[in-house]
Amino acid sequence: MNKLKVLFLTLLLAAFSAPINAKIVVLNAEVAMLSTQFAQEAFKNLDEDTGFIADRERLELLQAEGQALVEKFQKDQEVLSDEEKLDMQKQLQDKQADIQFLSNKLQTKAQEVQQQVVGTLTPTFQKVLGELIAQKEYEMIVAPGALLYADPDLDITEEVIAYLDNALTEKSE
Repeated sequence: MNKLKVLFLTLLLAAFSAPINAKIVVLNAEVAMLSTQFAQEAFKNLDEDTGFIADRERLELLQAEGQALVEKFQKDQEVLSDEEKLDMQKQLQDKQADIQFLSNKLQTKAQEVQQQVVGTLTPTFQKVLGELIAQKEYEMIVAPGALLYADPDLDITEEVIAYLDNALTEKSE
């Protein structure tokens, strides 16, 4: 009976130790695509877009005006009439609405560029990843969001970025 238990435990350990030797790596696909030179150029173009610059400067101005209005209200609150207080509160609400609108507009533009980059790079990413899987014989690639912990040495995101940049350079030549 003891020999049977030992044999069973040995087989059980062997069954669970096999996957431990599997080639498992971690890859953040979105970070890989958004960290390429192609993506950096797209974001640089957005930052240099005259409309984007104007909206960003207008947002900064509105934020400064809003802050000044808050400080003035706090400073003069005791000497202001009820009508003046209501007027200042209305001005502040208007500023906050404008700030929110411009902030959303800028965020939407950035998200659109991000989506364009990911959409453009996805076919190249899939090709590069397939080549890398075949070359390195990976058995499993896991997204970092699905993990509680992974050894940083298992992360191949930087390697994929380099492969993507190389593939995009070759494609443009």
